[in-house]
Amino acid sequence: MKIYFYSNQYLNNQDAKDINLYLKKAGVDVVSNLSASGNGGTGDKSLDKVDAFVFQGDKLYTKASYLIALILAQNKEVLCLLPVGSKTDASLKDLETDSKLAKKIHIETYDKNILKGKVLEFLKIIDNDSIRNLFNIKYTLRISSKIADYLNWKADQENIKKADWIRDQIQNIMQDDDAYQEFSKNKFNS
Repeated sequence: MKIYFYSNQYLNNQDAKDINLYLKKAGVDVVSNLSASGNGGTGDKSLDKVDAFVFQGDKLYTKASYLIALILAQNKEVLCLLPVGSKTDASLKDLETDSKLAKKIHIETYDKNILKGKVLEFLKIIDNDSIRNLFNIKYTLRISSKIADYLNWKADQENIKKADWIRDQIQNIMQDDDAYQEFSKNKFNS
């Protein structure tokens, strides 16, 4: 899973550091506008390659609004984390009233005690999203001639494409693997 994390607070932002840490500890590949130089640039990080977007800050500026709109246009999930006491931006309120977008945007207020829980709950939502089950990741597999012969034979016998047969076998292994099922069920628990 890959998430773009954006914060409009660059300097001495412990909450942003904590969110980044929570995401990484949960096994998420994080791309962020927060660089070592602290300039807040987005560089060459492509939003079409991320699964979701997390915003943290007390105010929604133009750049964050633009990025949220791009992510929502791609039908991806957005988490907006606002510190307790922050006023919800009017543009965020407008997004919440749209019946289609309201399902994809999650606006949460937080304090230090519940920040981790908010992040992990969002990860659970993303992990259960049906888009995670789409076959959109290409994987190169090197095999021997003997295995290739078997795959060709098996595909002919079952009248199925080789890639479909391999995917089916892996899914069956996943379903029967109790240790993986336990890991999957608990991977975003605090």
